[in-house]
Amino acid sequence: MRTFTPADRLEEHVSTADDHGEDRRKNAQDIENEQCASIRRVAQATGASAAELQRLMQRLQDIDRCGHGTGIVAQGHIAADRMESVMQALDLGDGNVAEQRCDAVQCIDFWLLEPLDPAHDKKWYARWKFWSFILGAATPEVSLTLQGLALRPSEPGDAHADLVAKARKVLESWRRTSEPLFWAAVECYVRQQSFSLETQAYLMHCIAAVFAGDTMKLSNAQSEQLAGVLTDTYCDALGTSATMPSADLYRRLSQGLEATDRESGLARMLGRSDAAQIAMTALFTVIDGMRSR
Repeated sequence: MRTFTPADRLEEHVSTADDHGEDRRKNAQDIENEQCASIRRVAQATGASAAELQRLMQRLQDIDRCGHGTGIVAQGHIAADRMESVMQALDLGDGNVAEQRCDAVQCIDFWLLEPLDPAHDKKWYARWKFWSFILGAATPEVSLTLQGLALRPSEPGDAHADLVAKARKVLESWRRTSEPLFWAAVECYVRQQSFSLETQAYLMHCIAAVFAGDTMKLSNAQSEQLAGVLTDTYCDALGTSATMPSADLYRRLSQGLEATDRESGLARMLGRSDAAQIAMTALFTVIDGMRSR
């Protein structure tokens, strides 16, 4: 199924293969325009210097041309996998929806690991798009090298120590960004990229891992209700022609999801990690429903 917005010519693709194929067809000017837009978005949302981001990416391109980026990329993927493996599950007491979230992760991983061709797989593609968003890079070589630098351990005398510090500085600036501004930037990025639902679900998984913070102890009923709110938001938007349905989902996240901690009894807005996990479960529900028809 495709959703289409006549007004702005945006599509939501059926599969990540469509996303990847579209990127491979882009010419140099399109890539440059996308890179500039990405830098502006990160700079505006986080306060990071656009000029510094551009200098950083120029250094990374120099590294890639010399062939020194491969080990950094591999380290980044190893670190990202390790980070995801220890991501804290939603604390729901009885564990029902936490188990549903684990099922969602497994299914999304399975769908994203269906090979596109011998040279590419969907999970790495989705991870590349995530780090492109977080660190303001448009090309795969630059964004993956940035990921490796941001996640690799620093060592005394590291030849890339300054780049590591700069990559982490951008990542930390996103951590300090307010929730509404962060989710508004996600909405903007999803719109620009026309992401598949599988890619979006994996992005939510990555966001939950990278921005883990003050987690909340939710009841099973609360978690189901919040996931239902986002699922309904998506489904309700299917009947409109004003926006892409998933854009409405991120706009709803920017308004905040409120819940009551079952131990303290205090109500507050969910943090970014919990909200991303709820969103991932909602997207999985939509994907699963479409696949079962």
